[in-house]
Amino acid sequence: MMEDRRVIALKAEGPGGNVGKPGDAIKTIIEENVGKVSMVVMVDAAVKFEGETSGEVSEGIGAAIGGIGTERYKIEQEATVHKIPVYAVIVKESIQEAITPMKKEIMEAGEKVIERIKSLILERSKPGDTIIVAGIGNTIGIGQ
Repeated sequence: MMEDRRVIALKAEGPGGNVGKPGDAIKTIIEENVGKVSMVVMVDAAVKFEGETSGEVSEGIGAAIGGIGTERYKIEQEATVHKIPVYAVIVKESIQEAITPMKKEIMEAGEKVIERIKSLILERSKPGDTIIVAGIGNTIGIGQ
């Protein structure tokens, strides 16, 4: 619960390299809470552009998820059917940083991400709403 809002947090089971099936998970949660879910907030890493700072946090609209698009489609399809907005909060990193031990700048971005999520929830939902917060990606090095 956060200020009279129900927040359902979702992440891949970990620690491990499997990303799971977030599309199926989000679809199931929405179907089990029809009419109650007012927004989905997705958190993921994204490749930074040359000159951008590692650990920079950005936010936008739509499903924040890489891959071939199947999971993104499932999420956006279900959200569209139920008229649920989907917001994205991303942490920028290089391709090399995505496959090596986590740098301090990226780890420290976690606090900024939490603040962005809290702001989104408080600004764009109302008491009594249910919000899905989905951490996307693998959980290598992250405990349960």
